[in-house]
Amino acid sequence: MNIEPISSIEEVTALLAENALPIADISTSSPLQFCGIRDGGALVAVVGLELYPPFGLLRSLAVRSNFRKRGLARELVSFAESSSAAQGVESLFLLTTTADQFFLGLGYSLASRDKAPSAIQATSQFSSLCPASSAFLSKRVAVRANPAVQGTLRDKAAQRP
Repeated sequence: MNIEPISSIEEVTALLAENALPIADISTSSPLQFCGIRDGGALVAVVGLELYPPFGLLRSLAVRSNFRKRGLARELVSFAESSSAAQGVESLFLLTTTADQFFLGLGYSLASRDKAPSAIQATSQFSSLCPASSAFLSKRVAVRANPAVQGTLRDKAAQRP
């Protein structure tokens, strides 16, 4: 099973609804990007990203019930982190009412909602879809390169015999 971009909003919303996740703001015109995993052609796991570099919102992580406990959610989160970092995101944020322990186990940390970047606060997920009781978490996924450090490392590498 490979991770691939998912363009069918109908498939995504069906899987999210099956997992009791919000779908009210998902449309073909929304800024969401989805990727997922298929089995026999059917979508069995999905994750969404809203990117506002240098920030991103990880959302809509769902795995069909009979495919859980196989590491698919971890694979999708790892893929989303790498993909967002490659697109200029330094920190990912997420809101959850049920999976905070899962994300804490993946290196996410609890964050203060009132210190969320304005781009994240402006999302419908943050501002209206997720209740105030949702856990708000964050994780650094990319570190800006320090040119001085990079130069020093290049210089040291060049000095090696």
